[in-house]
Amino acid sequence: MTPALDLAPSPLLLALAGLAACAVARPPPGRPVERILAVEGGAGRLRVSDGGAGEPAVVFVHGLGSDLEAWRAQLDHLRPRRRAVAYDQRGHGGSDPARDGAYAIEALAADLDAVIGALGLRRVVLVGHSLSGTVLTAWAGAHPEAVAGLVYADAVGDFQAIPRQAVDERLRQDQAIADAAARQRAFSEILGLAARPATRERVLAAVARLDGPAFASLRRSMMEFRVGDRLAGYRGPVLAVEAEGADFPIMASRVVPRASRETIAGVSHWLMMDDPEAFDRALDAFLGALGDGR
Repeated sequence: MTPALDLAPSPLLLALAGLAACAVARPPPGRPVERILAVEGGAGRLRVSDGGAGEPAVVFVHGLGSDLEAWRAQLDHLRPRRRAVAYDQRGHGGSDPARDGAYAIEALAADLDAVIGALGLRRVVLVGHSLSGTVLTAWAGAHPEAVAGLVYADAVGDFQAIPRQAVDERLRQDQAIADAAARQRAFSEILGLAARPATRERVLAAVARLDGPAFASLRRSMMEFRVGDRLAGYRGPVLAVEAEGADFPIMASRVVPRASRETIAGVSHWLMMDDPEAFDRALDAFLGALGDGR
């Protein structure tokens, strides 16, 4: 459930950081204070959740059809001792549909840049799920000096190892997923039997809010994305946390240079929601090894 909001816009932030709105959420007992912001992205306003303090901040980027609530357990876990940020990508959750119709990985990376810039974050750990593994790679490759660490959560590296004929066939099938009912069926299949009931309910609710044109466009952009030498300038640590058995050639652990791999058993593709404790342990160990921050 979305926390109640006590709207308190900051004129200074509005003027200097381009924030369209600012609010402080009154959290349920035990939940850290959360600031809800509206940041102007490249094609509309982005709903942002910010809380905690310190650097490097941990910035969470959800996957296709999801929203920032996919990271709720991680946000609540980290914020008592670290700054943690998540946001709804364009066309998802409470963010605006892309007013220019642009749904591509580079556009999502530009939105990530807008969020980081608006919040004044100087150094970040990026955590991305699924499709957003490509968003992390794109942004980190362009800003290696600002990245303290990369965490790929059951995330895509790229599709270079997949024959072009198979990619084209998958893209043709995606074109048939053109309405809300078809998207619900597609994501139900991806969730499979391993997803917890609460995960299934939350994921399908988020999918229902997805701007329709985003699905096929982002899938195409994801499949055409290549890691290549994008991360040549980045020398920091890389961790891929993946569902046990998800050892596919498109996964970040197989594609992203120097990625170490950890697995979580008995979970769906939305592993951070199915087993947040296991995911948090892996994330804590990664953050603790950085040697900076809080």
